[in-house]
Amino acid sequence: MNFGLLLVAHWMGDYVFQSSKMAMGKSQHLKWLSIHTLVYTAVLLFFCIWIFDIKTAILYTLVNGVLHGVTDFFTSKLAAKYSEKPRIFFPILGMDQLIHTAILYFTFLHIDFLTSLSL
Repeated sequence: MNFGLLLVAHWMGDYVFQSSKMAMGKSQHLKWLSIHTLVYTAVLLFFCIWIFDIKTAILYTLVNGVLHGVTDFFTSKLAAKYSEKPRIFFPILGMDQLIHTAILYFTFLHIDFLTSLSL
């Protein structure tokens, strides 16, 4: 159930709260990628506070926020390159979501290890 809530948080942060300017601009401007990443991270933190203790929520959110931004840095540039070729563009978007979901799941499974590394 908790991982399902994380998927809802991901959907909301990556789609519902992403403006058109963020979506279009993040492939070309670090400003828009950074804004998108901060919004995504804030939405994820809101959900994580209900799932984890506060220390774990902050750590899980920060790790996933950073990895989300890094993933989008590369996948948004690749998607923009093929924006006029739907047969290539949409599989890139699917790959982006697969990477995000895999990272969310991997870090969820290994949250005890992540918290043992923190101060």
